[in-house]
Amino acid sequence: MSIDKFYHLFYEALQEVYPDSKELESLFFLLTTHVFKCDKTTIILKLSKKEKIEDYIYKKLIKKLWELKKNRPIQYVIGKTSFFGMDFLVNEKVFIPRPETEELVSWIIQNHKKNSENVQVFDLGTGSGCIGITLKKKLPKIRHIHAVDLSSESLFIANINSKFHKEKIFFKKVDILQNLISLPILKKYPVNIVVSNPPYIRISEKKLLHPNIFQYEPFQALFVPDETPFIFYQKILSWIKKKFTGVLVCVYFEINQFLHLDFIEFMKKKGFRNLEIRRDFQGFFRMIRAIYYKKT
Repeated sequence: MSIDKFYHLFYEALQEVYPDSKELESLFFLLTTHVFKCDKTTIILKLSKKEKIEDYIYKKLIKKLWELKKNRPIQYVIGKTSFFGMDFLVNEKVFIPRPETEELVSWIIQNHKKNSENVQVFDLGTGSGCIGITLKKKLPKIRHIHAVDLSSESLFIANINSKFHKEKIFFKKVDILQNLISLPILKKYPVNIVVSNPPYIRISEKKLLHPNIFQYEPFQALFVPDETPFIFYQKILSWIKKKFTGVLVCVYFEINQFLHLDFIEFMKKKGFRNLEIRRDFQGFFRMIRAIYYKKT
């Protein structure tokens, strides 16, 4: 088969699953550049020349097309995703990083780029490790980055990603809901950044998601009970108040856009000040920053 015929087959097979033509085009180039191990321009040239596809490559393409047709996310199909222009290994054991999280990380970088020498970071619920690794890459003067996750599989993937990007991150298996308090603070730096994109989607909101999210991505990384939507934040804020005295803590959270007003009140009641909330690229209130300081 020629690549232009595969192009038409690709669209016919997936147009019901992905009705947005721009998204479908993006998926096509993500898949083909991965399988052919080339850039987008090369694929466009192959299309214009109607090049033939070798049998073994065609079989790979068809196999992965079938996976896409079954709603498997493209990031899992090709085994990687892009975050801040860098490749990160992902599989079904880790949550796929989103553009909204890139915006959260960008906010941190912007706020701390002028003075990051005496800063340590706590990346709580690290998943693929993309937040901590990106911060270390973009703010190399940061002293230490501690990344925790409940899942051993996630930590394994995150460790591979940190080695690939040649960044030293301290990984530790910790259950935020059960034993975050056991996470040692080896040294108290003048400024500490606590960043987390914890599970925050209520079970009742599952119907609003694309099927490829709840069918394939890890349930524990996505959902919280309707009755306790702030359960992870509650544990993190309690940990901060118990562990940090006499130092500045800058807290950055990704949050549920449907609960942003409730979340602001929740943070205030917990004693966190200088609250700033921001919209994501879609216009939703998705991220918040707060400051905590307790005198010794």
